[in-house]
Amino acid sequence: MNGAVKMLLVAMALTGSMLLCGASGRSIFAKIKVELQLEKPPVPNMNKLSSPSSIRVVADPQWLVVRVYYYPQGPRNNSVNQNTYLDDVRMSLRIAFPLGRGNTDRLGMFKGGQTLWTVYCNGKSHLAMMFIPPHLLQRYVYLLDGDGGIHVPARTDLKAEAVFYDRTDRELGRGYYGVPGNTARQQETFAKLEQRVVPSCVIDGAFIERMATPWSCLAPDLFDLVRPREVKVPEAPIPERRMYVEGVVPVRGPVSPDRIPKRRVTRGGTSAVTGGN
Repeated sequence: MNGAVKMLLVAMALTGSMLLCGASGRSIFAKIKVELQLEKPPVPNMNKLSSPSSIRVVADPQWLVVRVYYYPQGPRNNSVNQNTYLDDVRMSLRIAFPLGRGNTDRLGMFKGGQTLWTVYCNGKSHLAMMFIPPHLLQRYVYLLDGDGGIHVPARTDLKAEAVFYDRTDRELGRGYYGVPGNTARQQETFAKLEQRVVPSCVIDGAFIERMATPWSCLAPDLFDLVRPREVKVPEAPIPERRMYVEGVVPVRGPVSPDRIPKRRVTRGGTSAVTGGN
């Protein structure tokens, strides 16, 4: 084998390995976007029944609302995700916060998450929401400021990470809030932030699921179903992936000619039918 052939084979091998790395690095949950908002809970008008403000136990009634948008890959040829549904999907959330205003040397961290019973992989936007009540925000964020401080956090001081896993703990995708760069850079930056977290200031289980908050009145069909903690999701058979042809009801496997929709074409005032047999 001459030198030119050897170089060609090496180049082909390197190209193949790069393609494999690129394919394996793709996320099944693509385009994950994390948003944080401070919002007052949706409640009916209770002006006549409201209690005096002097007996409020929190300085500010706003909750920290975490919205996570994710896009489970839909049915496509050669897709990384070969499932129609993904069951028992776990979403892990972490938010790093400063222990004092202007002091970022030491951080605290809220941790928690929820498990989704099943996720339909249709390539469309899905939304998950979790919440931190104002009581915990007041107690822990800027907790080193002392009694004189009103502990209402600024969103710019918060850094968030959301990671999805399947039932075998394989990572499906991740997203960040308040952390610049691409996903790899964000992951590296957040890991460095975690090194500054004081162990005694890690609040595990801080996130509350939507159905246990005033936001439970939102339409349930906007969200994937959250699995109750006491329920074990069965390992049900996985339906076959479906191929889609424009204008045709989804069918399994290759599309036969007689399933292709017919259309009428006019030639010189006469009609002809094309497509099919």
